Amino acid sequence: MVLYRPRAKDYAHAMRNLKIFDNPHDMSKYLIHYHNLYNLTDDPIGAGLITPSKEEKADHRNGWLHSHYVMLGNVPLGIFDVETLRCVKKPKLEIEEDGSGGLKCQFEILDEGYIFFLGADQWYGHTTMLGYKRSNMSTPYARVDDIAVNPDAFTQALEHFIADRAIKIVQGRMKQQELNEQKRKRA
Repeated sequence: MVLYRPRAKDYAHAMRNLKIFDNPHDMSKYLIHYHNLYNLTDDPIGAGLITPSKEEKADHRNGWLHSHYVMLGNVPLGIFDVETLRCVKKPKLEIEEDGSGGLKCQFEILDEGYIFFLGADQWYGHTTMLGYKRSNMSTPYARVDDIAVNPDAFTQALEHFIADRAIKIVQGRMKQQELNEQKRKRA
């Protein structure tokens, strides 16, 4: 899975616009379409137009350990990371209407199943997105308020959750492997 955030004035704004992709090719196609760069390339997929920087940095604020700038010539368009979540497949998000004007979506991240709901609260006049682990539907696992009830805003919020959760799972597995190796060395 490829993590991408656009270049922005501040970190919080960039992270609000986080995107995830299956591979770097999909990210390049998105950037060519988003920035309307079709007139700069004869190749419809834009191979070679958008390139990664050679310098790699770890961003410990969000767990991206192998970040690179994505460049159009010498202009940075954003920051991406291919390596941190290379073992994670991007879940397919199929958003459905729930019958009461809200939206719902089910997906899996590394063998953990989730179901999310987004809807408007008629009494309080705001919207709420609630996410549950399918193995424990008694208490919400995630909650975000004031999201527009439309598929694009819902997808954006889900992608942010997926990236954050996948990084935590991968980091937890890495720490467990390190602990196991330390135990083996002691024995």
